[in-house]
Amino acid sequence: MSVASTYAEALFEAAQAQSAVDQVRTELAEFSAAMADGTELHAALTDPQFETTAKRAAVGEIMEGAHPVSSGFVQVLIDRGRLGEIDDVLAAYGRRVDTAEGRVVVAAVTAVPLTPELRDQIREKVRAQTGRDAEIEETVDPSIIGGLVLRVGDVVVDASLRTRLEEMRRSLETTPVDLSKAVEA
Repeated sequence: MSVASTYAEALFEAAQAQSAVDQVRTELAEFSAAMADGTELHAALTDPQFETTAKRAAVGEIMEGAHPVSSGFVQVLIDRGRLGEIDDVLAAYGRRVDTAEGRVVVAAVTAVPLTPELRDQIREKVRAQTGRDAEIEETVDPSIIGGLVLRVGDVVVDASLRTRLEEMRRSLETTPVDLSKAVEA
């Protein structure tokens, strides 16, 4: 289990015990967005020259009014020098919440936007195979030419035209050709 997953699991258990899973997810996502790379907040909170007590005080003010699980969690990340990993922790937390709520996230990459019918077909196929509802995160990438690439967790199904053409090219490159017969004709 990764460090991010370990922190995410602890965060999930604390948020669930307080019936604040969604609130914590929202508040930490907002905090993470405010602390994006290149911001003054990011520079200040990740700078080792600033004392931990100053960082804790700043975060205390920023997170005033937030759920205690949210603000306490950020304080723990500061204390342990892991605030720079908040995005990884939040991603793992999101996956943990999805699992607990019986949802699976399907990343779909297509050359053109999915039609509503195809989106429904993907959801039904995932539901039939996993018994869970599918949340589709769609990305349009014209370089795949056609077809689609689906990722569910660690499983990738690549049915893109780009991949099929690449496989055909490799097959043609490795297939021996007897040119002597072609010259005779």
